[in-house]
Amino acid sequence: MQGVEAQYIELLREANSGCTTDIALLSSPIRIPVEKGVKQGDTISPKLFTTCLEQIFRDIDWKGGVNINGELLTHLRFADDIVLVAETTDLLQTMLTELDIRSSRVGLKMNRMKTKFMRSDYATRGRIVVQGDEIEEVEEYVYLGQEVNMRRDMEKEISRRIRAGWKAFNSIKDVLKGKLDKTTRANLFNGTVLPAMLYGSETWATTKREEQRLVSAQRAMERSMLGISLREHIRSETIREKSGVRDVINEYEKQKLRWAGHVARFTDNRWTRAIVEWYPRERKRPLGRPPKRWIDDIRKTFGATWMRKARSREEWEACCDQRSRFDAR
Repeated sequence: MQGVEAQYIELLREANSGCTTDIALLSSPIRIPVEKGVKQGDTISPKLFTTCLEQIFRDIDWKGGVNINGELLTHLRFADDIVLVAETTDLLQTMLTELDIRSSRVGLKMNRMKTKFMRSDYATRGRIVVQGDEIEEVEEYVYLGQEVNMRRDMEKEISRRIRAGWKAFNSIKDVLKGKLDKTTRANLFNGTVLPAMLYGSETWATTKREEQRLVSAQRAMERSMLGISLREHIRSETIREKSGVRDVINEYEKQKLRWAGHVARFTDNRWTRAIVEWYPRERKRPLGRPPKRWIDDIRKTFGATWMRKARSREEWEACCDQRSRFDAR
């Protein structure tokens, strides 16, 4: 079953069958049969859960999804955080209902309160009802720690990252303002605040306005760390020299380019690579200036053959070192 050897399956079955627990309260102990399986804290529990969920998806033969270069993308999964993808509301209704029915057969239950759906401008309006419960339609949703929406608008996610950065900064503010040497203080800031500000930034497609908000937030943190007021009119370059911290935009670009290199070197037919290379020929981009795409800056800087360069780790790292910032900005 899913590549697991039979003896391990049998061992798990024996370890969880016919179990009892004894409670010694009276003169003779009370023996209670254990009729439930492993609980959430058991080390084998997540493995059994993902195995069960994997079998459900293997048994489902969905006809919906989005055509990505000849293959249908129907869903994405990270443990129990699942995204279903369909071209119409009716197809999504069918897929969600089938998933709910098959899950209930093996003892899994869909959380109706946490289940939401979003619709692009290309999809027709419609309701989604599963077993009598209407699924709420939303404009945006936080998935795996990052807000996603159909508008490709990064403003709210940037606001969330700035708040996360300030929260991380305030948690170590007293230490940063203490008697630390410049290197130690910068390392603490770089290792605590910047990761909070740049969580998930490998997938961003930002505008200059959004990047400027990140820059302004970092400058405010540096002034607070150094005890410098805006009224002192000290240049940003001087503050950076005193703080010694890394630049938030340079770090963002490094992370994005590093991830682009990984994507280019994927050879196991992942959706990540397929979607980057996908061009939806059945849809035309809207009139006017189109929203910025993830790949636009990379193509503008490294050209249409960027993926060929990125397949060589050494060549890609050399290219990235030569360009610490995208030419597009």
